[in-house]
Amino acid sequence: MSEYTVLPLLNSAFKPGTAVEVVERFEDSDFRNIARAELFYFSGRAKECCEIVESYLEDEAIELRLSACILYGYSNLSLGNSAAVRRGLEGIQECMKLVKREGASKEVQAVCVLTGYAGAVLLHLPTERIPSLEGYCGMLPEGLRLFAVYVMAHQMYLNGEYWSAYGMCKAALLMTNDVYPISMIYIRCMMAMCRINRKDMQESQSEFMKGWNLAKMDNFIEPFIEHHGLLRGLVEACIRKNDPDGYRKITDGVLFFSRGWMVIHNNETKKKVTNELSTMEFSIAMLAGEGWTNKEISAHLGISVNTVKHYLTDIFSKLNVKKRDELKNYMLK
Repeated sequence: MSEYTVLPLLNSAFKPGTAVEVVERFEDSDFRNIARAELFYFSGRAKECCEIVESYLEDEAIELRLSACILYGYSNLSLGNSAAVRRGLEGIQECMKLVKREGASKEVQAVCVLTGYAGAVLLHLPTERIPSLEGYCGMLPEGLRLFAVYVMAHQMYLNGEYWSAYGMCKAALLMTNDVYPISMIYIRCMMAMCRINRKDMQESQSEFMKGWNLAKMDNFIEPFIEHHGLLRGLVEACIRKNDPDGYRKITDGVLFFSRGWMVIHNNETKKKVTNELSTMEFSIAMLAGEGWTNKEISAHLGISVNTVKHYLTDIFSKLNVKKRDELKNYMLK
């Protein structure tokens, strides 16, 4: 593992629970700063992340600059600063143009393409102008390659190819010997998302808990904040009662991240969802909008059918809708 790459902490293999020590072992002070910013970001400390990376947004070292741009963009989602989010995404595009113009090595091109894809796919933005990530995966170091698998699987997921996305993630884990906690948490979230879309409740909870047990050792809550809606109630089903402190940290972050998301997508109708629904109501609305019955929602979330009905009554009132079919127009895709 080399520290001289994009997102050096994400690319690092380490024992869960030792992330702080790993960061402090980076020899290069600039890459150590970026790794520290990653630590802040993945543990839900967006403001502290931004304070570090802002000074690297125009750095001459492309790896530092790319890292800063994506961390700056995503941190500012939670901070509700849409102009800063766009600045981060535009910075990635500028890096890609610079690398192409200067004829950089394939390895540098690969990290550019990965960062570009991550910036677009995870925000559900188009990727037509970015070279195919698949063709560059072999030139990435192993930790980043795992994350690239997650990004490609996420794109498959958005296209409705749930089983292909699941299989890609499972194969990647089977072929990896070391533990790359951050990339593996994202992959487990994706596998859980694919399973829950097939209503494989037991399997989806198993995948979720593998990711959560890996994440909580270092307080890496951000992946669960980012994927809360797409996890379709798994956060509530798995940790609301068993880990109330972890659940509170996630739900606190979900509110701000979702509002930032809506600002970027500029959808006035959906803003009402993030402003008025609690995270539990949001999850129930997602499931109901996907055609889940009250009984299925009850079994999945571990609450009574009557409780589900009460939640739906409140959801309908807050969103001013009269039937379940209308919920789909409001919910995140």
